[in-house]
Amino acid sequence: MFNQLSLFVSLVVLLNTAFTQAADTWTGFRGTGSNISAATNLPLSWSPTQGIRWKQTVPGYGQSSPVVWKDSVFLTSIEGPQQEKCFIHAYGLSSGKLLWSKEYPASQTKKTSSMVSRAAPTPAVDEQGIYAFFESGDVIACSHAGETLWQRSLVKDYGSFVSNHGIGNSLAQTKSQLIVLTAHDGPSYLLSLDKKTGKNLWKTDREEGVAWTSPVIADRAGTPEIIVSAKGTVTGYQGLTGELLWTLTGISGNTIPSASIFEDSVLIGAATDRRNPDAAKASESNCCLKLVTKDGKPSYEIIWKAEKAVSYYCTPLAYEGCAYFVNKVGVVYCLDLRTGKQLYAERLSGPCWSSPLAAGDKIYFFTKKGVTDVIQPGSEFKLLASNELFTDEPEKPAAKETAPAGRGSGGGYPQLGPTIYGVAAVDQALLIRTGTELYCIEAQGN
Repeated sequence: MFNQLSLFVSLVVLLNTAFTQAADTWTGFRGTGSNISAATNLPLSWSPTQGIRWKQTVPGYGQSSPVVWKDSVFLTSIEGPQQEKCFIHAYGLSSGKLLWSKEYPASQTKKTSSMVSRAAPTPAVDEQGIYAFFESGDVIACSHAGETLWQRSLVKDYGSFVSNHGIGNSLAQTKSQLIVLTAHDGPSYLLSLDKKTGKNLWKTDREEGVAWTSPVIADRAGTPEIIVSAKGTVTGYQGLTGELLWTLTGISGNTIPSASIFEDSVLIGAATDRRNPDAAKASESNCCLKLVTKDGKPSYEIIWKAEKAVSYYCTPLAYEGCAYFVNKVGVVYCLDLRTGKQLYAERLSGPCWSSPLAAGDKIYFFTKKGVTDVIQPGSEFKLLASNELFTDEPEKPAAKETAPAGRGSGGGYPQLGPTIYGVAAVDQALLIRTGTELYCIEAQGN
């Protein structure tokens, strides 16, 4: 009986805890939620003429990060003046060759502009397939070969999304579950879907409020705990049931940076609230939580609050004893992860929309206009390289796009120049995504 019980517990842990990120996979937004990669031999230096293994023009436009499984790179995009077409694409990691592209009609449309999210939620991938969520409310599962496994329309099931700027909540996953957050001005919720069928495992309603943050999953003694930082609160949910476990209130400006998991610590990023621009409140909202048990129940403790550091677009990063926050204008704050003491504040080459990524002895900061600053981890700022990827020129429109009168090229997208939105890391390669281009960067000599 004991052996049977032990086996059952082991199977539950195996099926339901979050992934460990292998060096040849990048399975979702910020990998598995930490933006730390086990990949080796990543590039240090590159330029528009050196170090680029391949570059591909992606049909339509997208702001999601690429995800990788073995030798396949997957990403999403939308197309059309009303975002009426949703795409999932697959490329070969070694060659850059387009393997397949699937088009799906959007369940909910919205006029395209630079002020509206465009294929912003990052998909998830595992050994069985690729799972995509679009701001149209469509959730789609495909095999690695491009066969549609199942699809659902959340707007048909639960009502339209209500947000002036669209939806940007990326997927999270366990071995068996797909976690979907909707955070908008209509009925909002956290949803767990069975990966094999797309059917609900559970649904937990949330207070309405717009946020573009994404859920992350912590391992609570073998049981997944889903943590959501959004619209003034941080909440923890039991991953197998959706039960609300704990809530932290009084957070200011946590509508873009997501929570970041590192072992039993949770970094919370936040910015100045536009409606209540209290700088001190914003800084102390950038904090570190520790997952603890109180009175036999899952809970949290606030370990420290920042004095000056703030986040804006980027989710904070915990790495090798330090916490890194990036503000709106591209200043990186480095804090002691244990105490919260500020170690330095240094200006990067520009603002970052994509979150920093750590691997080995490097931390990468991808500024939105194409320069990647590489620094050495630690308590002192040491710049190792600054790498330009492209010149600040308008992105080429995808082949199917045409420009309405007076709006420039690219299917009506204003000409803001190429912008780095998302990245992924696997052995010997970085994947960098702009609105219409996908780059594969490799270490010199590979």
